[in-house]
Amino acid sequence: MTASPETPPAASTDAPAAAAGVTAAELPRIQRRISAVLMAGQMLGGLGVPISIALAPVLATEISGTEALSGFASTAAVIGTALVSLPLAALTTARGRRAGLLAGYAIGTAGAALVVLAASVKSFPLLMLGMAAFGAASSANLQARFAAADLAAPDRRARAISVVVWASTIGAVLGPNLSAPASDSFAGTSIPQTAGPFVWAAAVFVLTGTLLGVLLRPDPLLTARALAGPGEESRQGRSLRAGLAAVKASPRARLALLTVAVSHTTMSRSW
Repeated sequence: MTASPETPPAASTDAPAAAAGVTAAELPRIQRRISAVLMAGQMLGGLGVPISIALAPVLATEISGTEALSGFASTAAVIGTALVSLPLAALTTARGRRAGLLAGYAIGTAGAALVVLAASVKSFPLLMLGMAAFGAASSANLQARFAAADLAAPDRRARAISVVVWASTIGAVLGPNLSAPASDSFAGTSIPQTAGPFVWAAAVFVLTGTLLGVLLRPDPLLTARALAGPGEESRQGRSLRAGLAAVKASPRARLALLTVAVSHTTMSRSW
């Protein structure tokens, strides 16, 4: 008597979710928790940058001895934000949201420390290097917003991002009001008072990175990738060139990109 071949088990209808370690029923709960963590991170991250960036021109003037170079500090931060964005995006694509965000805040923390050192030794080149690295925290703040859309339903992705962006305004409003207390907290110490806000910013970035490193689990991007079908996964891995082509093909996308560019230019001038 020959044994009949075993009938293969029926394929699971939720195979991608099983591969991701979550079920479809769990996704709404996970999305709500991740959104809450991202909102908390944006409140903190949005607080760290404004605390110190407002005093960057003052610090540049003190170190250089001339007001003509005061704007270079803010410019270095903006350039640093732009330069580090692509490497952070590549790291995020390869290792997930958590890795990219932690790297951004770590570089920003190192930048803040360099700014404090530059203020102590009166080195303008070191200040520029520190401000450029400090800009990585701004890049992390911006990239964190899009993590809210990773697990959101397609028709709710815009809302998910907007809620997290709204949370960042809390830190943006509170930050400048804490610059004076941050400066006064180092009165009578070896650290120049104008560099005090950067010490506070470094502490905020460490706290933000710790929060995201511990609580941003499962990683939203890696989970979304595991849940996606082959076609959707390939769309997630599109290149920068493909993204630019999509913007070029859409009048609304071009208008949105122009609006963002103008708003950030205005913000940079206000620094």
